[in-house]
Amino acid sequence: MTHQLVRQNVLDYVILLTLSVIWGSAFGAIKVAVEATGPLSLVAARTSLGFITVGAFLAFTGGWKVDVKALPYRRLIAIALIGTATPFFLIGWAEQFVDSTVAGLLNGAAPLVTVLGAHYITGDELLTKTRLAGVLFGLIGVVLLMHEGITKVGNASILAQLALVFAFCCYAAGNLLVRGQTALRPAQLTCFSLLITGILFMPFALIYEQPELSQWSGEVWLALIWLGAISTALAFSLRYVLINRAGAGFMSNVGYLIPIVSLLIGYFVLGESISLTKILAMAVILISLYIIRMAGTILRVRAT
Repeated sequence: MTHQLVRQNVLDYVILLTLSVIWGSAFGAIKVAVEATGPLSLVAARTSLGFITVGAFLAFTGGWKVDVKALPYRRLIAIALIGTATPFFLIGWAEQFVDSTVAGLLNGAAPLVTVLGAHYITGDELLTKTRLAGVLFGLIGVVLLMHEGITKVGNASILAQLALVFAFCCYAAGNLLVRGQTALRPAQLTCFSLLITGILFMPFALIYEQPELSQWSGEVWLALIWLGAISTALAFSLRYVLINRAGAGFMSNVGYLIPIVSLLIGYFVLGESISLTKILAMAVILISLYIIRMAGTILRVRAT
Protein backbone atom coordinates (compact mmCIF):
# COMPACT_ATOMS: atom_id res chain seq x y z
CA MET A 1 0.00 0.00 0.00
CA THR A 2 2.80 2.43 0.92
CA HIS A 3 4.73 1.77 -2.33
CA GLN A 4 1.55 2.23 -4.36
CA LEU A 5 0.89 5.54 -2.58
CA VAL A 6 4.42 6.74 -3.35
CA ARG A 7 4.04 5.89 -7.06
CA GLN A 8 0.72 7.71 -7.17
CA ASN A 9 2.25 10.75 -5.49
CA VAL A 10 5.09 10.86 -8.03
CA LEU A 11 2.60 10.86 -10.92
CA ASP A 12 0.56 13.55 -9.16
CA TYR A 13 3.63 15.78 -8.98
CA VAL A 14 4.49 15.13 -12.63
CA ILE A 15 1.00 16.20 -13.71
CA LEU A 16 1.12 19.22 -11.41
CA LEU A 17 4.48 20.34 -12.78
CA THR A 18 3.29 19.83 -16.37
CA LEU A 19 0.22 21.96 -15.75
CA SER A 20 2.34 24.63 -14.08
CA VAL A 21 4.65 24.89 -17.09
CA ILE A 22 1.77 24.97 -19.57
CA TRP A 23 -0.31 27.53 -17.69
CA GLY A 24 2.71 29.54 -16.58
CA SER A 25 3.52 30.17 -20.24
CA ALA A 26 -0.12 30.80 -21.19
CA PHE A 27 -0.21 34.33 -19.78
CA GLY A 28 2.35 35.49 -22.31
CA ALA A 29 0.38 33.86 -25.12
CA ILE A 30 -2.81 35.56 -23.92
CA LYS A 31 -1.02 38.92 -23.89
CA VAL A 32 0.17 38.41 -27.48
CA ALA A 33 -3.24 37.28 -28.75
CA VAL A 34 -5.68 39.58 -26.95
CA GLU A 35 -4.14 42.78 -28.31
CA ALA A 36 -5.06 41.64 -31.83
CA THR A 37 -8.25 39.69 -31.21
CA GLY A 38 -10.01 41.33 -28.26
CA PRO A 39 -11.11 39.36 -25.19
CA LEU A 40 -14.38 38.01 -26.63
CA SER A 41 -12.78 36.76 -29.84
CA LEU A 42 -9.88 35.35 -27.86
CA VAL A 43 -12.21 33.17 -25.80
CA ALA A 44 -14.21 32.13 -28.88
CA ALA A 45 -11.07 31.18 -30.84
CA ARG A 46 -9.36 29.49 -27.90
CA THR A 47 -12.35 27.33 -27.03
CA SER A 48 -13.07 26.48 -30.67
CA LEU A 49 -9.51 25.28 -31.25
CA GLY A 50 -9.58 23.40 -27.97
CA PHE A 51 -12.92 21.77 -28.77
CA ILE A 52 -11.67 20.65 -32.19
CA THR A 53 -8.54 19.17 -30.61
CA VAL A 54 -10.34 17.25 -27.86
CA GLY A 55 -13.19 16.29 -30.18
CA ALA A 56 -10.75 14.79 -32.68
CA PHE A 57 -9.06 12.84 -29.89
CA LEU A 58 -12.38 11.46 -28.65
CA ALA A 59 -13.45 10.54 -32.17
CA PHE A 60 -10.15 8.74 -32.79
CA THR A 61 -10.31 6.81 -29.52
CA GLY A 62 -14.04 6.11 -29.56
CA GLY A 63 -14.58 8.21 -26.46
CA TRP A 64 -17.81 9.92 -27.50
CA LYS A 65 -20.03 7.24 -25.96
CA VAL A 66 -21.96 8.70 -23.01
CA ASP A 67 -25.34 8.12 -21.40
CA VAL A 68 -26.91 11.43 -22.46
CA LYS A 69 -30.02 10.97 -20.32
CA ALA A 70 -28.04 10.32 -17.14
CA LEU A 71 -25.81 13.40 -17.36
CA PRO A 72 -26.09 15.95 -14.48
CA TYR A 73 -26.56 18.90 -16.82
CA ARG A 74 -26.89 21.58 -14.16
CA ARG A 75 -23.59 20.64 -12.57
CA LEU A 76 -21.82 20.30 -15.92
CA ILE A 77 -23.07 23.72 -17.07
CA ALA A 78 -21.96 25.22 -13.75
CA ILE A 79 -18.50 23.70 -14.24
CA ALA A 80 -18.33 25.18 -17.74
CA LEU A 81 -19.52 28.66 -16.76
CA ILE A 82 -17.60 29.00 -13.50
CA GLY A 83 -14.48 26.99 -14.26
CA THR A 84 -13.96 27.91 -17.92
CA ALA A 85 -16.06 30.71 -19.43
CA THR A 86 -15.75 33.31 -16.66
CA PRO A 87 -11.99 33.02 -15.99
CA PHE A 88 -11.14 32.79 -19.71
CA PHE A 89 -12.88 36.10 -20.38
CA LEU A 90 -11.70 37.93 -17.27
CA ILE A 91 -8.04 37.00 -17.76
CA GLY A 92 -8.10 38.03 -21.40
CA TRP A 93 -9.86 41.29 -20.58
CA ALA A 94 -7.53 42.09 -17.68
CA GLU A 95 -4.35 41.47 -19.67
CA GLN A 96 -5.27 44.44 -21.85
CA PHE A 97 -4.43 46.62 -18.84
CA VAL A 98 -1.82 44.73 -16.80
CA ASP A 99 1.44 42.96 -17.57
CA SER A 100 1.24 39.20 -18.16
CA THR A 101 3.71 38.62 -15.32
CA VAL A 102 1.35 40.32 -12.89
CA ALA A 103 -1.43 38.03 -14.11
CA GLY A 104 0.76 35.02 -13.41
CA LEU A 105 1.63 36.27 -9.95
CA LEU A 106 -1.97 36.98 -8.99
CA ASN A 107 -2.79 33.36 -9.85
CA GLY A 108 -1.50 32.55 -6.35
CA ALA A 109 -4.76 33.85 -4.86
CA ALA A 110 -6.64 30.66 -5.75
CA PRO A 111 -5.09 27.95 -3.49
CA LEU A 112 -6.46 29.29 -0.20
CA VAL A 113 -9.97 29.44 -1.69
CA THR A 114 -9.70 25.85 -2.92
CA VAL A 115 -8.37 24.39 0.31
CA LEU A 116 -11.03 26.18 2.35
CA GLY A 117 -13.74 25.09 -0.08
CA ALA A 118 -12.52 21.49 -0.07
CA HIS A 119 -13.01 21.49 3.69
CA TYR A 120 -16.20 23.51 4.17
CA ILE A 121 -18.05 22.84 0.89
CA THR A 122 -17.14 19.42 -0.49
CA GLY A 123 -15.86 18.00 2.82
CA ASP A 124 -13.44 15.66 1.04
CA GLU A 125 -10.20 17.22 2.30
CA LEU A 126 -9.79 18.06 5.98
CA LEU A 127 -8.36 21.47 6.81
CA THR A 128 -5.81 20.48 9.43
CA LYS A 129 -3.68 23.03 11.25
CA THR A 130 -0.63 21.83 9.35
CA ARG A 131 -2.32 22.19 5.96
CA LEU A 132 -3.66 25.66 6.81
CA ALA A 133 -0.20 26.70 7.99
CA GLY A 134 1.25 25.49 4.69
CA VAL A 135 -1.31 27.48 2.69
CA LEU A 136 -0.71 30.67 4.66
CA PHE A 137 3.04 30.19 4.41
CA GLY A 138 2.71 29.82 0.65
CA LEU A 139 0.67 32.99 0.40
CA ILE A 140 3.55 34.86 2.04
CA GLY A 141 5.71 33.78 -0.87
CA VAL A 142 3.03 34.85 -3.34
CA VAL A 143 2.86 38.29 -1.70
CA LEU A 144 6.62 38.63 -2.04
CA LEU A 145 6.38 37.75 -5.72
CA MET A 146 3.45 40.09 -6.31
CA HIS A 147 5.21 43.06 -4.76
CA GLU A 148 7.74 43.62 -7.52
CA GLY A 149 5.29 42.88 -10.31
CA ILE A 150 2.61 45.24 -9.05
CA THR A 151 5.03 48.11 -8.31
CA LYS A 152 6.36 47.88 -11.88
CA VAL A 153 2.87 48.51 -13.28
CA GLY A 154 1.67 51.14 -10.87
CA ASN A 155 -0.65 52.67 -13.47
CA ALA A 156 -2.42 49.37 -14.08
CA SER A 157 -6.15 49.25 -13.56
CA ILE A 158 -7.12 48.18 -10.06
CA LEU A 159 -10.30 46.77 -11.55
CA ALA A 160 -8.24 44.56 -13.87
CA GLN A 161 -6.24 43.18 -10.95
CA LEU A 162 -9.43 42.45 -9.02
CA ALA A 163 -10.83 40.76 -12.13
CA LEU A 164 -7.76 38.51 -12.23
CA VAL A 165 -8.15 37.53 -8.58
CA PHE A 166 -11.82 36.76 -9.17
CA ALA A 167 -10.95 34.74 -12.27
CA PHE A 168 -8.52 32.54 -10.37
CA CYS A 169 -11.07 32.08 -7.59
CA CYS A 170 -13.48 30.88 -10.29
CA TYR A 171 -10.89 28.30 -11.31
CA ALA A 172 -10.75 27.22 -7.67
CA ALA A 173 -14.56 26.96 -7.48
CA GLY A 174 -14.58 24.99 -10.73
CA ASN A 175 -12.07 22.56 -9.26
CA LEU A 176 -14.38 21.94 -6.31
CA LEU A 177 -17.34 21.32 -8.63
CA VAL A 178 -15.34 18.79 -10.63
CA ARG A 179 -14.34 16.79 -7.56
CA GLY A 180 -16.31 13.52 -7.47
CA GLN A 181 -17.88 14.06 -10.90
CA THR A 182 -18.05 10.64 -12.58
CA ALA A 183 -20.62 11.15 -15.33
CA LEU A 184 -17.96 12.18 -17.86
CA ARG A 185 -14.32 11.24 -18.24
CA PRO A 186 -11.74 14.10 -18.15
CA ALA A 187 -11.49 14.53 -21.93
CA GLN A 188 -15.29 14.42 -22.28
CA LEU A 189 -15.74 17.01 -19.54
CA THR A 190 -13.16 19.26 -21.19
CA CYS A 191 -14.96 18.94 -24.51
CA PHE A 192 -18.34 19.72 -22.94
CA SER A 193 -16.97 22.79 -21.10
CA LEU A 194 -15.30 24.15 -24.24
CA LEU A 195 -18.45 23.59 -26.30
CA ILE A 196 -20.63 25.50 -23.83
CA THR A 197 -18.11 28.35 -23.56
CA GLY A 198 -17.66 28.58 -27.32
CA ILE A 199 -21.41 28.66 -27.97
CA LEU A 200 -21.75 31.41 -25.36
CA PHE A 201 -18.96 33.67 -26.63
CA MET A 202 -19.09 33.19 -30.41
CA PRO A 203 -22.13 35.43 -31.07
CA PHE A 204 -20.83 38.17 -28.74
CA ALA A 205 -17.46 38.14 -30.50
CA LEU A 206 -19.08 38.38 -33.93
CA ILE A 207 -21.42 41.20 -32.88
CA TYR A 208 -19.17 43.38 -30.71
CA GLU A 209 -15.65 42.76 -32.04
CA GLN A 210 -16.29 41.55 -35.61
CA PRO A 211 -12.92 39.78 -35.85
CA GLU A 212 -11.08 39.67 -39.17
CA LEU A 213 -9.18 36.39 -39.01
CA SER A 214 -7.16 37.19 -42.13
CA GLN A 215 -5.67 40.20 -40.36
CA TRP A 216 -4.28 38.17 -37.48
CA SER A 217 -0.52 37.65 -37.73
CA GLY A 218 1.28 34.32 -37.61
CA GLU A 219 2.43 35.13 -34.09
CA VAL A 220 -1.17 35.62 -32.98
CA TRP A 221 -2.23 32.32 -34.56
CA LEU A 222 0.64 30.48 -32.88
CA ALA A 223 -0.45 31.96 -29.54
CA LEU A 224 -4.06 30.89 -30.19
CA ILE A 225 -3.03 27.36 -31.19
CA TRP A 226 -0.92 27.06 -28.05
CA LEU A 227 -3.80 28.33 -25.92
CA GLY A 228 -6.41 26.14 -27.62
CA ALA A 229 -4.60 22.84 -28.15
CA ILE A 230 -2.12 22.79 -25.26
CA SER A 231 -3.17 25.24 -22.54
CA THR A 232 -6.86 24.38 -22.91
CA ALA A 233 -7.46 20.96 -24.51
CA LEU A 234 -4.51 19.07 -23.03
CA ALA A 235 -4.14 20.99 -19.77
CA PHE A 236 -7.83 20.97 -18.82
CA SER A 237 -8.01 17.23 -19.38
CA LEU A 238 -4.96 16.77 -17.15
CA ARG A 239 -6.54 19.15 -14.66
CA TYR A 240 -9.63 16.97 -14.28
CA VAL A 241 -7.48 13.83 -14.03
CA LEU A 242 -5.44 15.38 -11.21
CA ILE A 243 -8.50 16.59 -9.31
CA ASN A 244 -10.02 13.12 -9.29
CA ARG A 245 -6.67 11.53 -8.37
CA ALA A 246 -5.36 13.89 -5.68
CA GLY A 247 -8.20 16.29 -4.84
CA ALA A 248 -8.98 19.94 -5.51
CA GLY A 249 -6.70 21.05 -2.67
CA PHE A 250 -3.61 19.48 -4.26
CA MET A 251 -4.67 20.76 -7.68
CA SER A 252 -4.77 24.28 -6.21
CA ASN A 253 -1.03 24.11 -5.60
CA VAL A 254 -0.59 24.87 -9.29
CA GLY A 255 -1.37 28.43 -8.21
CA TYR A 256 1.86 28.48 -6.24
CA LEU A 257 3.97 27.02 -9.04
CA ILE A 258 2.68 29.16 -11.92
CA PRO A 259 4.33 32.36 -10.56
CA ILE A 260 7.60 30.45 -10.29
CA VAL A 261 7.31 29.16 -13.86
CA SER A 262 6.48 32.68 -15.08
CA LEU A 263 9.61 34.05 -13.44
CA LEU A 264 11.82 31.26 -14.79
CA ILE A 265 10.46 31.77 -18.31
CA GLY A 266 11.17 35.47 -17.94
CA TYR A 267 14.77 34.72 -16.91
CA PHE A 268 15.69 32.02 -19.43
CA VAL A 269 13.56 33.15 -22.39
CA LEU A 270 13.21 36.91 -21.97
CA GLY A 271 16.50 37.60 -20.19
CA GLU A 272 14.87 39.19 -17.13
CA SER A 273 16.76 39.25 -13.82
CA ILE A 274 15.79 37.26 -10.74
CA SER A 275 16.31 39.15 -7.51
CA LEU A 276 17.10 37.76 -4.07
CA THR A 277 13.50 38.49 -3.06
CA LYS A 278 12.20 36.35 -5.88
CA ILE A 279 14.53 33.48 -4.99
CA LEU A 280 13.37 33.67 -1.36
CA ALA A 281 9.72 33.71 -2.45
CA MET A 282 10.21 30.63 -4.63
CA ALA A 283 11.81 28.77 -1.72
CA VAL A 284 8.90 29.69 0.56
CA ILE A 285 6.35 28.51 -2.00
CA LEU A 286 8.07 25.18 -2.60
CA ILE A 287 8.28 24.53 1.14
CA SER A 288 4.57 25.32 1.52
CA LEU A 289 3.73 22.91 -1.29
CA TYR A 290 5.66 20.18 0.49
CA ILE A 291 3.92 20.91 3.81
CA ILE A 292 0.44 20.81 2.27
CA ARG A 293 1.08 17.63 0.33
CA MET A 294 2.69 15.81 3.24
CA ALA A 295 -0.22 16.76 5.50
CA GLY A 296 -2.62 15.18 3.01
CA THR A 297 -0.42 12.09 2.60
CA ILE A 298 -0.28 11.51 6.35
CA LEU A 299 -4.08 11.66 6.55
CA ARG A 300 -4.48 9.10 3.77
CA VAL A 301 -1.91 6.74 5.27
CA ARG A 302 -3.68 6.88 8.64
CA ALA A 303 -7.01 6.21 6.93
CA THR A 304 -5.63 3.03 5.38
